Amino acid sequence: MVRWWRRRTPEDGEAADAQPRGPRQEQASGQVHEARQGHRGRPAEGAEQPQPGPDAQEQPPGGSGTGRQLVGGHLTITEVTEGGPGREIARVRLSAEEIHTMRARSALDSLGPEHPDALTALRELAHVLLSVPGRGEEAVELLQHVARTRWTTLGDRHEDTLRVSAELADALHTTGQLRLAETAWRDTFRAQRETLGRDHPDALRSATGLAAVLEDLGRAPEAEPLVRDVLERRIRQLGHDHPEVLSATNAHAASLLKCGRHQEAERVLRALVPRLEDRYGPDHEKTVAARSNLGAVLVRLERHTEAEEQIRALVRSTEATLGPDHETTLAARNNLAAVLHAQERYDDAVPILRAILAGHAALHGDDHPITVGTRDNLANVLIDAGHHAEAAELLDRCVRDYRRLHGPGHPRLRAAEERLDWLRSP
Repeated sequence: MVRWWRRRTPEDGEAADAQPRGPRQEQASGQVHEARQGHRGRPAEGAEQPQPGPDAQEQPPGGSGTGRQLVGGHLTITEVTEGGPGREIARVRLSAEEIHTMRARSALDSLGPEHPDALTALRELAHVLLSVPGRGEEAVELLQHVARTRWTTLGDRHEDTLRVSAELADALHTTGQLRLAETAWRDTFRAQRETLGRDHPDALRSATGLAAVLEDLGRAPEAEPLVRDVLERRIRQLGHDHPEVLSATNAHAASLLKCGRHQEAERVLRALVPRLEDRYGPDHEKTVAARSNLGAVLVRLERHTEAEEQIRALVRSTEATLGPDHETTLAARNNLAAVLHAQERYDDAVPILRAILAGHAALHGDDHPITVGTRDNLANVLIDAGHHAEAAELLDRCVRDYRRLHGPGHPRLRAAEERLDWLRSP
């Protein structure tokens, strides 16, 4: 049986050497994305064109649980002379990774691997490593150690144990281990629901985390009831105008979009965007997420002129405020590629998708689900543009990656295999 709290082995069904990583904010084609705040991306059903990606602004389910900001700093070397004041002779800049590695090693050496302060230092280091390309697996292993220790010392239903379990589930999702992440979120959500209650904030965050994994696994209809339930409970607790309710409303609109319920999603977003603009302004991350989803809905509804106008405005806004390589900007540009592709403007869409693929690979690594979905998107457009040899090369890699990520028989895998067979047929 696969156990998500221990180190992974090849027998677990997902490649033991897979090492995608990446936060949350998303987009791709053949995929639909959700953008967690500051966090990760998501694929959808295989499609004949790049899919516009929903941007669902929900609070990340994980979190360090420490409240300490994970930043770098500096090391000061001071010369001290007898009877005189200390004199700074050197200052060395240290990254967040270096700072938290030093803290963790010091805590382990002085306190031991099971001391609460040492476990806190390991948790903080794990969250830093998750943001460093290629270090996601190390972060997962650190959180697995913390989780096992908490279960041994506090019990498997203790509130802090469950919070660490949620952080581990989130890390598994971030590193692209989707099936293990689903199991982890299900176990954690069930335990929180039974011990803390269905309305507890931790249980609601775990429900959101489970829904995000299900969407990335291409099972959006399973995810939508969870997302809707979270929204309804937050409305009852907080009222319609609370910031968390506005975020949950956008998350539900994104879920509706992923389920193909486009008219419903449009109604929700048409009402939501003006409320967010009034409260936060047009360029705030929550407003941008809802505007992105509305643009994606318009693409799906084939209202291409209006969609392109909205999405181009969104791209200009995100490039100016966040920069060209930010996840949210990549998501907006993906949606622009989708609307251009829908209008058969392939020569305009292809370079945009090439740049998006390079951006996701730099942020998350070549094997992350977001990168894989973007590669699939590019292959789809290349097929329509007549560049079949390059498209076949990309799809061959997508098939291998989908098999690793999802296992045999998954809809995305079947769709990629069918397109690859067609390209290779005489």
